[in-house]
Amino acid sequence: MNASLRRKLEGIERALSKVTARSQAGIPIVVEGQRDKEALRRLRVHGRIVCLKSTAEGFHDFASRLFGSREVTVLTDFDDEGARLAAKLIDELTHMRVKADLAIWKQLKALCRPEVRAVEELADYVEKLRDEAAAG
Repeated sequence: MNASLRRKLEGIERALSKVTARSQAGIPIVVEGQRDKEALRRLRVHGRIVCLKSTAEGFHDFASRLFGSREVTVLTDFDDEGARLAAKLIDELTHMRVKADLAIWKQLKALCRPEVRAVEELADYVEKLRDEAAAG
């Protein structure tokens, strides 16, 4: 594995360890759908993961379910739609005085694009990079 890919894998793993630590501290993670949640579980992220799109409730009602949390980690997809959803969610949560953290999303997007466009692709991508690292 070349040094560039090794640095990329190390950066992704650091970001994922931050997600895990925040989750273990009780901070909910917001993803778009069930496959995103499953990908994070494969990456050993435990804790509360809430799917934005897998509910029939409206956006405001979804955000209201997060009321009471002091902050959330936003991990929408890395495409334009994911960015729009993140912005809309941040706006809604800010009105509810819930801090929506987008820092890890920005890190992962910078590290994974263009190979990964959706959170659901993240587990396969990380496994591929780990296999390449193990192969030398």
